[in-house]
Amino acid sequence: MNIGLLVSELEDKDVKKICIGASQAADDKGISLVIMPGKYLISDNKDSDHPYNYQFSALFEYANTADFDALIIDIERIGRNATILKKESFLKKFDKVPILTLTEQEGFTSVNEVNTDHDKLEQLGYEAVHDACFFAKERKLPENEVPKSFSFVEKPDSDAIKTLSELGNLLLNRKYGNDKAYGIFAKKAVADGIKNFGIFLYDTKIRNNPKYNWVLPEKISVKSTAICGKVDVYDEEKRIIGTDKIFSQFIKDKSTVLIAGDIFVGENQLGVMVTEFKSKTLIDYFFCSLVSVVTGVSRLSYLEKELLRTTEELYEVQEELARDDSVLDHIGDQDYLTGGLNRRGFFAKAYDLLKEDFKPGKYVIVAYIHMDSLKKINELYGHEEGDRAVIRVAEVLENVFKQSIYGRIRGDEFAVIEITEEEGKAENFRHEMSAQNASLLEESSRYMNHLQYSICEFSYEDNLSLREMLKETDDNLQKIKQMQ
Repeated sequence: MNIGLLVSELEDKDVKKICIGASQAADDKGISLVIMPGKYLISDNKDSDHPYNYQFSALFEYANTADFDALIIDIERIGRNATILKKESFLKKFDKVPILTLTEQEGFTSVNEVNTDHDKLEQLGYEAVHDACFFAKERKLPENEVPKSFSFVEKPDSDAIKTLSELGNLLLNRKYGNDKAYGIFAKKAVADGIKNFGIFLYDTKIRNNPKYNWVLPEKISVKSTAICGKVDVYDEEKRIIGTDKIFSQFIKDKSTVLIAGDIFVGENQLGVMVTEFKSKTLIDYFFCSLVSVVTGVSRLSYLEKELLRTTEELYEVQEELARDDSVLDHIGDQDYLTGGLNRRGFFAKAYDLLKEDFKPGKYVIVAYIHMDSLKKINELYGHEEGDRAVIRVAEVLENVFKQSIYGRIRGDEFAVIEITEEEGKAENFRHEMSAQNASLLEESSRYMNHLQYSICEFSYEDNLSLREMLKETDDNLQKIKQMQ
Protein backbone atom coordinates (compact mmCIF):
# COMPACT_ATOMS: atom_id res chain seq x y z
CA MET A 1 0.00 0.00 0.00
CA ASN A 2 1.20 3.52 -0.82
CA ILE A 3 0.34 6.52 1.33
CA GLY A 4 1.16 10.19 0.63
CA LEU A 5 1.78 12.67 3.47
CA LEU A 6 1.38 16.35 2.54
CA VAL A 7 3.08 18.70 5.01
CA SER A 8 4.37 22.27 5.05
CA GLU A 9 8.12 22.44 5.74
CA LEU A 10 10.65 20.28 7.57
CA GLU A 11 12.02 23.29 9.47
CA ASP A 12 8.76 23.32 11.46
CA LYS A 13 9.46 21.33 14.65
CA ASP A 14 5.88 20.03 14.82
CA VAL A 15 6.08 18.80 11.22
CA LYS A 16 9.33 16.97 12.02
CA LYS A 17 7.60 15.10 14.84
CA ILE A 18 4.65 14.17 12.63
CA CYS A 19 7.03 12.84 9.95
CA ILE A 20 8.95 10.81 12.54
CA GLY A 21 5.76 9.10 13.69
CA ALA A 22 4.46 8.56 10.16
CA SER A 23 7.74 7.04 8.93
CA GLN A 24 7.87 4.65 11.89
CA ALA A 25 4.28 3.54 11.21
CA ALA A 26 5.15 2.89 7.56
CA ASP A 27 8.11 0.74 8.62
CA ASP A 28 6.04 -1.16 11.18
CA LYS A 29 3.20 -1.85 8.73
CA GLY A 30 5.50 -2.64 5.78
CA ILE A 31 3.90 -0.05 3.50
CA SER A 32 5.32 2.79 1.39
CA LEU A 33 5.06 6.42 2.45
CA VAL A 34 5.93 9.51 0.38
CA ILE A 35 6.41 12.74 2.35
CA MET A 36 5.73 15.89 0.32
CA PRO A 37 6.83 19.17 2.00
CA GLY A 38 5.20 21.76 -0.28
CA LYS A 39 5.22 24.63 2.24
CA TYR A 40 2.14 26.87 2.27
CA LEU A 41 -0.86 27.92 0.24
CA ILE A 42 -0.27 31.47 -0.91
CA SER A 43 -2.15 34.29 0.78
CA ASP A 44 -3.34 37.48 -0.83
CA ASN A 45 -0.31 39.31 0.56
CA LYS A 46 2.76 39.30 -1.65
CA ASP A 47 6.07 38.43 0.02
CA SER A 48 8.61 40.78 -1.55
CA ASP A 49 11.50 39.07 0.23
CA HIS A 50 10.54 35.61 -1.07
CA PRO A 51 8.51 36.23 -4.25
CA TYR A 52 8.63 32.62 -5.46
CA ASN A 53 7.67 30.82 -2.25
CA TYR A 54 4.36 29.89 -3.88
CA GLN A 55 6.30 27.59 -6.24
CA PHE A 56 6.86 25.01 -3.50
CA SER A 57 3.14 24.17 -3.31
CA ALA A 58 3.29 22.95 -6.93
CA LEU A 59 4.75 19.77 -5.39
CA PHE A 60 1.28 18.91 -4.08
CA GLU A 61 0.02 18.49 -7.67
CA TYR A 62 1.99 15.24 -7.91
CA ALA A 63 -0.06 13.76 -5.06
CA ASN A 64 -3.35 13.54 -6.96
CA THR A 65 -2.22 10.49 -8.94
CA ALA A 66 -2.67 6.77 -9.26
CA ASP A 67 0.52 6.22 -7.25
CA PHE A 68 -1.31 6.58 -3.94
CA ASP A 69 -3.98 4.58 -2.17
CA ALA A 70 -4.69 7.43 0.28
CA LEU A 71 -3.39 10.87 1.25
CA ILE A 72 -2.86 12.43 4.67
CA ILE A 73 -2.96 16.24 4.52
CA ASP A 74 -1.75 18.59 7.28
CA ILE A 75 -4.14 21.29 6.12
CA GLU A 76 -3.87 23.36 9.32
CA ARG A 77 -0.19 24.14 8.72
CA ILE A 78 -0.22 24.09 4.92
CA GLY A 79 -3.10 26.56 4.94
CA ARG A 80 -2.00 28.67 7.92
CA ASN A 81 -2.08 31.87 5.83
CA ALA A 82 -5.07 30.90 3.66
CA THR A 83 -8.78 31.49 4.02
CA ILE A 84 -11.18 28.67 4.85
CA LEU A 85 -12.51 28.75 1.29
CA LYS A 86 -9.01 28.45 -0.15
CA LYS A 87 -8.26 25.49 2.11
CA GLU A 88 -11.51 23.82 1.07
CA SER A 89 -10.72 24.42 -2.60
CA PHE A 90 -7.26 22.91 -2.11
CA LEU A 91 -8.66 19.75 -0.48
CA LYS A 92 -11.40 19.33 -3.07
CA LYS A 93 -8.94 19.07 -5.95
CA PHE A 94 -7.75 15.69 -4.69
CA ASP A 95 -10.56 13.89 -6.44
CA LYS A 96 -8.57 10.84 -7.56
CA VAL A 97 -7.37 9.68 -4.13
CA PRO A 98 -9.17 9.30 -0.77
CA ILE A 99 -7.89 11.87 1.74
CA LEU A 100 -7.69 12.29 5.51
CA THR A 101 -6.85 15.56 7.24
CA LEU A 102 -4.67 15.69 10.37
CA THR A 103 -7.02 18.22 11.98
CA GLU A 104 -10.75 18.72 11.72
CA GLN A 105 -11.92 20.45 8.55
CA GLU A 106 -15.63 20.76 7.88
CA GLY A 107 -16.76 18.50 5.05
CA PHE A 108 -13.71 16.22 5.20
CA THR A 109 -12.72 13.17 7.23
CA SER A 110 -9.95 13.71 9.78
CA VAL A 111 -7.79 11.09 11.44
CA ASN A 112 -8.65 9.79 14.91
CA GLU A 113 -7.86 12.19 17.72
CA VAL A 114 -4.78 11.26 19.76
CA ASN A 115 -5.44 11.04 23.51
CA THR A 116 -1.96 11.37 24.94
CA ASP A 117 0.39 14.13 26.05
CA HIS A 118 3.59 12.12 25.61
CA ASP A 119 5.04 12.31 22.08
CA LYS A 120 1.65 13.61 20.96
CA LEU A 121 2.65 14.78 17.48
CA GLU A 122 4.75 11.68 16.80
CA GLN A 123 1.75 9.62 17.87
CA LEU A 124 -0.49 11.71 15.58
CA GLY A 125 1.75 10.91 12.58
CA TYR A 126 1.84 7.23 13.55
CA GLU A 127 -1.91 7.01 14.04
CA ALA A 128 -2.57 8.89 10.79
CA VAL A 129 -0.75 6.27 8.70
CA HIS A 130 -2.67 3.44 10.41
CA ASP A 131 -5.95 5.28 9.84
CA ALA A 132 -5.08 5.96 6.19
CA CYS A 133 -4.33 2.30 5.46
CA PHE A 134 -7.67 1.26 6.98
CA PHE A 135 -9.53 4.13 5.30
CA ALA A 136 -8.11 3.26 1.86
CA LYS A 137 -9.70 -0.20 2.10
CA GLU A 138 -12.86 0.39 4.11
CA ARG A 139 -13.64 4.09 3.49
CA LYS A 140 -14.06 4.55 7.24
CA LEU A 141 -11.78 5.03 10.24
CA PRO A 142 -10.68 2.24 12.60
CA GLU A 143 -12.03 2.43 16.14
CA ASN A 144 -8.93 1.95 18.28
CA GLU A 145 -5.84 4.10 18.69
CA VAL A 146 -2.48 2.39 18.14
CA PRO A 147 -0.11 3.42 20.99
CA LYS A 148 3.62 3.50 20.18
CA SER A 149 6.90 4.57 21.73
CA PHE A 150 9.46 6.45 19.64
CA SER A 151 13.24 6.31 19.65
CA PHE A 152 14.25 8.65 16.84
CA VAL A 153 17.89 9.77 16.98
CA GLU A 154 18.66 13.10 15.34
CA LYS A 155 21.76 13.45 13.18
CA PRO A 156 24.28 16.23 13.91
CA ASP A 157 24.49 19.20 11.54
CA SER A 158 27.97 18.12 10.53
CA ASP A 159 26.45 15.19 8.60
CA ALA A 160 24.54 17.60 6.37
CA ILE A 161 27.56 19.85 5.83
CA LYS A 162 29.69 16.83 4.89
CA THR A 163 27.21 15.56 2.28
CA LEU A 164 26.67 18.97 0.70
CA SER A 165 30.39 19.78 0.59
CA GLU A 166 31.16 16.43 -1.03
CA LEU A 167 28.53 17.09 -3.71
CA GLY A 168 29.97 20.54 -4.28
CA ASN A 169 33.43 19.09 -4.71
CA LEU A 170 32.13 16.53 -7.21
CA LEU A 171 30.00 18.92 -9.27
CA LEU A 172 31.15 22.51 -9.10
CA ASN A 173 33.69 23.79 -11.64
CA ARG A 174 33.28 20.62 -13.65
CA LYS A 175 31.46 19.94 -16.88
CA TYR A 176 29.74 16.68 -17.74
CA GLY A 177 28.49 15.89 -21.22
CA ASN A 178 25.04 14.45 -21.91
CA ASP A 179 23.61 15.15 -18.44
CA LYS A 180 26.02 12.75 -16.71
CA ALA A 181 26.10 15.13 -13.72
CA TYR A 182 22.71 13.71 -12.70
CA GLY A 183 24.35 10.33 -12.30
CA ILE A 184 26.70 11.82 -9.71
CA PHE A 185 23.73 12.49 -7.44
CA ALA A 186 22.43 8.92 -7.73
CA LYS A 187 25.87 7.39 -7.12
CA LYS A 188 26.45 9.65 -4.13
CA ALA A 189 23.06 8.64 -2.69
CA VAL A 190 23.92 4.94 -2.95
CA ALA A 191 27.34 5.58 -1.40
CA ASP A 192 25.54 7.23 1.55
CA GLY A 193 23.34 4.15 2.03
CA ILE A 194 20.30 5.51 0.16
CA LYS A 195 18.97 2.79 -2.14
CA ASN A 196 16.21 4.80 -3.83
CA PHE A 197 16.78 8.17 -5.49
CA GLY A 198 15.63 9.92 -8.65
CA ILE A 199 15.80 13.18 -10.61
CA PHE A 200 12.93 13.89 -13.04
CA LEU A 201 12.93 16.94 -15.32
CA TYR A 202 10.73 18.43 -18.02
CA ASP A 203 12.30 18.95 -21.44
CA THR A 204 11.30 22.62 -21.30
CA LYS A 205 10.66 25.07 -18.49
CA ILE A 206 6.99 25.29 -17.54
CA ARG A 207 5.68 28.65 -16.37
CA ASN A 208 3.83 28.78 -13.08
CA ASN A 209 2.79 31.95 -11.28
CA PRO A 210 -0.21 33.17 -9.26
CA LYS A 211 -1.85 34.56 -12.38
CA TYR A 212 -1.19 31.64 -14.75
CA ASN A 213 -1.21 28.48 -12.65
CA TRP A 214 0.44 25.50 -14.26
CA VAL A 215 -1.27 22.24 -15.15
CA LEU A 216 0.73 19.16 -14.23
CA PRO A 217 2.11 17.76 -17.52
CA GLU A 218 1.37 14.15 -18.38
CA LYS A 219 5.00 13.24 -19.17
CA ILE A 220 8.42 13.84 -17.63
CA SER A 221 11.99 12.74 -18.43
CA VAL A 222 13.95 10.50 -16.07
CA LYS A 223 17.49 11.86 -15.71
CA SER A 224 18.92 9.43 -13.16
CA THR A 225 17.66 6.90 -10.64
CA ALA A 226 18.88 4.55 -7.98
CA ILE A 227 16.34 1.79 -7.46
CA CYS A 228 17.16 -0.81 -4.82
CA GLY A 229 20.76 0.41 -5.03
CA LYS A 230 21.07 0.02 -8.82
CA VAL A 231 22.04 3.29 -10.55
CA ASP A 232 20.76 4.20 -14.01
CA VAL A 233 21.62 7.39 -15.93
CA TYR A 234 19.72 8.48 -19.03
CA ASP A 235 21.52 10.91 -21.33
CA GLU A 236 21.16 10.72 -25.11
CA GLU A 237 18.40 8.12 -24.95
CA LYS A 238 15.47 9.57 -23.07
CA ARG A 239 13.32 7.64 -20.68
CA ILE A 240 9.89 9.25 -20.58
CA ILE A 241 7.34 8.28 -17.94
CA GLY A 242 3.95 9.59 -16.87
CA THR A 243 4.01 12.09 -14.03
CA ASP A 244 1.46 9.87 -12.31
CA LYS A 245 4.08 7.09 -12.17
CA ILE A 246 7.03 8.95 -10.65
CA PHE A 247 6.84 7.25 -7.26
CA SER A 248 5.59 3.81 -8.30
CA GLN A 249 8.97 2.67 -9.67
CA PHE A 250 10.44 3.03 -6.17
CA ILE A 251 7.53 1.56 -4.22
CA LYS A 252 6.36 -1.21 -6.50
CA ASP A 253 6.21 -4.53 -4.62
CA LYS A 254 8.33 -3.16 -1.75
CA SER A 255 8.01 -0.80 1.19
CA THR A 256 10.04 2.36 1.68
CA VAL A 257 9.70 5.90 3.03
CA LEU A 258 10.48 8.59 0.46
CA ILE A 259 10.52 12.37 0.39
CA ALA A 260 9.97 14.54 -2.71
CA GLY A 261 11.28 18.03 -3.49
CA ASP A 262 10.10 20.55 -6.07
CA ILE A 263 12.68 21.79 -8.62
CA PHE A 264 12.03 25.30 -9.93
CA VAL A 265 13.79 28.51 -10.96
CA GLY A 266 11.93 31.80 -10.63
CA GLU A 267 8.46 31.27 -12.05
CA ASN A 268 9.41 28.18 -14.03
CA GLN A 269 8.84 24.60 -12.89
CA LEU A 270 11.68 22.26 -13.90
CA GLY A 271 10.83 18.92 -12.28
CA VAL A 272 10.99 16.93 -9.06
CA MET A 273 13.56 15.05 -6.96
CA VAL A 274 12.82 11.93 -4.91
CA THR A 275 15.01 10.35 -2.24
CA GLU A 276 14.67 8.17 0.86
CA PHE A 277 13.56 9.76 4.11
CA LYS A 278 16.41 9.36 6.61
CA SER A 279 17.24 10.95 9.97
CA LYS A 280 19.66 13.27 8.12
CA THR A 281 16.70 14.63 6.15
CA LEU A 282 15.37 16.38 9.25
CA ILE A 283 18.49 18.49 9.79
CA ASP A 284 17.32 22.07 9.26
CA TYR A 285 17.64 23.20 5.62
CA PHE A 286 19.54 20.06 4.55
CA PHE A 287 16.86 18.69 2.23
CA CYS A 288 16.08 22.16 0.86
CA SER A 289 19.80 22.74 0.17
CA LEU A 290 20.12 19.36 -1.52
CA VAL A 291 17.25 20.19 -3.88
CA SER A 292 18.89 23.58 -4.53
CA VAL A 293 22.11 21.88 -5.65
CA VAL A 294 20.10 19.68 -8.05
CA THR A 295 18.32 22.82 -9.27
CA GLY A 296 21.63 24.57 -9.96
CA VAL A 297 22.94 21.66 -12.02
CA SER A 298 19.61 21.43 -13.89
CA ARG A 299 19.70 25.12 -14.71
CA LEU A 300 23.28 24.93 -15.99
CA SER A 301 22.39 21.92 -18.14
CA TYR A 302 19.37 23.76 -19.56
CA LEU A 303 21.41 26.89 -20.36
CA GLU A 304 24.05 24.80 -22.14
CA LYS A 305 21.33 23.17 -24.24
CA GLU A 306 19.85 26.58 -25.08
CA LEU A 307 23.30 27.78 -26.14
CA LEU A 308 23.71 24.74 -28.34
CA ARG A 309 20.26 25.28 -29.88
CA THR A 310 21.02 28.93 -30.58
CA THR A 311 24.34 27.99 -32.17
CA GLU A 312 22.57 25.47 -34.41
CA GLU A 313 20.06 28.14 -35.45
CA LEU A 314 22.91 30.46 -36.41
CA TYR A 315 24.40 27.70 -38.54
CA GLU A 316 21.01 27.20 -40.21
CA VAL A 317 20.83 30.90 -41.05
CA GLN A 318 24.35 30.74 -42.48
CA GLU A 319 23.31 27.77 -44.62
CA GLU A 320 20.23 29.63 -45.84
CA LEU A 321 22.33 32.64 -46.75
CA ALA A 322 24.76 30.45 -48.64
CA ARG A 323 21.99 28.61 -50.48
CA ASP A 324 19.93 31.68 -51.32
CA ASP A 325 22.87 34.00 -51.97
CA SER A 326 20.73 36.98 -51.02
CA VAL A 327 22.02 38.95 -48.06
CA LEU A 328 19.50 41.72 -48.68
CA ASP A 329 16.60 39.40 -47.88
CA HIS A 330 17.99 38.92 -44.38
CA ILE A 331 18.90 42.54 -43.81
CA GLY A 332 15.54 43.88 -45.01
CA ASP A 333 12.02 43.15 -43.80
CA GLN A 334 11.03 40.55 -46.38
CA ASP A 335 11.44 36.79 -46.11
CA TYR A 336 13.31 35.66 -49.23
CA LEU A 337 11.31 32.44 -49.55
CA THR A 338 7.66 33.28 -48.81
CA GLY A 339 7.70 36.93 -49.84
CA GLY A 340 6.12 37.84 -46.49
CA LEU A 341 7.76 39.34 -43.44
CA ASN A 342 10.96 37.93 -42.00
CA ARG A 343 11.85 38.02 -38.29
CA ARG A 344 13.05 41.62 -38.38
CA GLY A 345 10.01 42.80 -40.33
CA PHE A 346 7.54 40.98 -38.10
CA PHE A 347 8.88 42.41 -34.85
CA ALA A 348 9.17 45.92 -36.27
CA LYS A 349 5.51 45.90 -37.39
CA ALA A 350 4.34 44.14 -34.21
CA TYR A 351 5.86 46.80 -31.96
CA ASP A 352 4.39 49.58 -34.11
CA LEU A 353 0.96 47.93 -34.03
CA LEU A 354 0.94 47.62 -30.23
CA LYS A 355 2.10 51.20 -29.78
CA GLU A 356 -0.60 52.60 -32.05
CA ASP A 357 -3.65 50.37 -31.48
CA PHE A 358 -3.43 48.45 -28.19
CA LYS A 359 -5.84 50.41 -26.00
CA PRO A 360 -8.40 49.66 -23.24
CA GLY A 361 -11.25 47.52 -24.52
CA LYS A 362 -9.12 45.80 -27.15
CA TYR A 363 -7.53 42.36 -27.31
CA VAL A 364 -4.26 41.08 -28.74
CA ILE A 365 -4.07 37.69 -30.41
CA VAL A 366 -0.59 36.17 -30.59
CA ALA A 367 0.19 32.88 -32.33
CA TYR A 368 3.18 30.63 -32.90
CA ILE A 369 3.05 28.07 -35.72
CA HIS A 370 5.75 25.40 -35.89
CA MET A 371 6.43 23.12 -38.89
CA ASP A 372 7.52 20.12 -36.85
CA SER A 373 8.11 17.95 -39.94
CA LEU A 374 10.27 20.40 -41.96
CA LYS A 375 13.57 18.93 -40.82
CA LYS A 376 12.44 15.45 -41.90
CA ILE A 377 11.25 16.74 -45.27
CA ASN A 378 14.63 18.40 -45.88
CA GLU A 379 16.50 15.22 -44.90
CA LEU A 380 14.40 12.84 -47.00
CA TYR A 381 13.44 14.92 -50.03
CA GLY A 382 15.93 17.79 -50.13
CA HIS A 383 15.77 21.51 -49.35
CA GLU A 384 13.85 22.38 -52.50
CA GLU A 385 10.95 20.22 -51.39
CA GLY A 386 11.29 21.70 -47.90
CA ASP A 387 11.06 25.19 -49.41
CA ARG A 388 7.86 24.21 -51.22
CA ALA A 389 6.42 22.99 -47.91
CA VAL A 390 7.28 26.32 -46.25
CA ILE A 391 5.64 28.28 -49.08
CA ARG A 392 2.51 26.13 -48.78
CA VAL A 393 2.29 26.83 -45.04
CA ALA A 394 2.64 30.56 -45.73
CA GLU A 395 -0.36 30.26 -48.06
CA VAL A 396 -2.33 28.56 -45.30
CA LEU A 397 -1.53 31.36 -42.87
CA GLU A 398 -2.51 33.96 -45.45
CA ASN A 399 -5.94 32.28 -45.67
CA VAL A 400 -6.42 32.05 -41.90
CA PHE A 401 -4.89 35.33 -40.71
CA LYS A 402 -5.97 37.68 -43.49
CA GLN A 403 -6.15 40.81 -41.31
CA SER A 404 -3.16 39.92 -39.12
CA ILE A 405 0.56 40.63 -39.20
CA TYR A 406 2.51 37.43 -39.62
CA GLY A 407 6.03 36.46 -40.58
CA ARG A 408 8.57 33.64 -40.68
CA ILE A 409 10.73 34.25 -37.62
CA ARG A 410 12.78 31.04 -37.95
CA GLY A 411 13.31 28.48 -40.66
CA ASP A 412 10.40 26.32 -39.44
CA GLU A 413 8.43 28.79 -37.31
CA PHE A 414 5.92 31.56 -37.99
CA ALA A 415 4.50 34.20 -35.64
CA VAL A 416 1.21 36.11 -35.85
CA ILE A 417 -0.19 39.16 -34.08
CA GLU A 418 -3.55 40.90 -34.42
CA ILE A 419 -5.40 43.54 -32.38
CA THR A 420 -9.16 43.21 -32.28
CA GLU A 421 -12.21 44.48 -30.40
CA GLU A 422 -13.78 41.01 -30.61
CA GLU A 423 -13.25 38.98 -27.44
CA GLY A 424 -12.81 35.24 -28.04
CA LYS A 425 -11.61 35.60 -31.61
CA ALA A 426 -8.62 33.39 -30.81
CA GLU A 427 -10.99 30.41 -30.60
CA ASN A 428 -12.18 31.08 -34.15
CA PHE A 429 -8.58 31.06 -35.34
CA ARG A 430 -7.96 27.74 -33.54
CA HIS A 431 -10.92 26.12 -35.32
CA GLU A 432 -9.80 27.46 -38.69
CA MET A 433 -6.18 26.34 -38.12
CA SER A 434 -7.40 22.88 -37.14
CA ALA A 435 -9.35 22.59 -40.40
CA GLN A 436 -6.45 23.93 -42.50
CA ASN A 437 -4.00 21.62 -40.74
CA ALA A 438 -6.17 18.61 -41.56
CA SER A 439 -6.30 19.66 -45.24
CA LEU A 440 -2.55 20.18 -45.29
CA LEU A 441 -1.95 16.66 -44.01
CA GLU A 442 -4.04 15.19 -46.82
CA GLU A 443 -2.29 17.03 -49.64
CA SER A 444 0.95 15.04 -49.90
CA SER A 445 1.19 11.27 -50.11
CA ARG A 446 5.00 11.33 -49.78
CA TYR A 447 5.38 13.13 -46.45
CA MET A 448 3.44 14.73 -43.63
CA ASN A 449 3.45 18.54 -43.56
CA HIS A 450 2.19 18.94 -40.01
CA LEU A 451 1.76 22.13 -37.96
CA GLN A 452 1.86 22.57 -34.21
CA TYR A 453 0.44 25.89 -33.07
CA SER A 454 -0.47 27.95 -30.04
CA ILE A 455 -2.95 30.84 -30.26
CA CYS A 456 -3.37 33.03 -27.18
CA GLU A 457 -5.58 36.03 -26.49
CA PHE A 458 -4.68 38.90 -24.13
CA SER A 459 -6.90 41.69 -22.84
CA TYR A 460 -5.47 45.18 -22.42
CA GLU A 461 -3.15 45.81 -19.47
CA ASP A 462 -0.97 48.87 -18.94
CA ASN A 463 2.28 46.99 -18.47
CA LEU A 464 1.68 44.00 -20.75
CA SER A 465 4.63 43.74 -23.14
CA LEU A 466 5.07 41.92 -26.43
CA ARG A 467 7.87 39.91 -24.83
CA GLU A 468 5.52 38.61 -22.09
CA MET A 469 2.81 37.70 -24.59
CA LEU A 470 5.25 35.89 -26.86
CA LYS A 471 6.74 34.01 -23.90
CA GLU A 472 3.36 32.80 -22.69
CA THR A 473 2.39 31.75 -26.21
CA ASP A 474 5.69 29.90 -26.63
CA ASP A 475 5.32 28.21 -23.22
CA ASN A 476 1.84 27.07 -24.24
CA LEU A 477 3.24 25.69 -27.50
CA GLN A 478 5.84 23.69 -25.57
CA LYS A 479 3.08 22.20 -23.39
CA ILE A 480 1.15 21.23 -26.53
CA LYS A 481 4.25 19.55 -27.96
CA GLN A 482 4.72 17.58 -24.74
CA MET A 483 1.16 16.30 -24.83
CA GLN A 484 1.34 15.13 -28.46
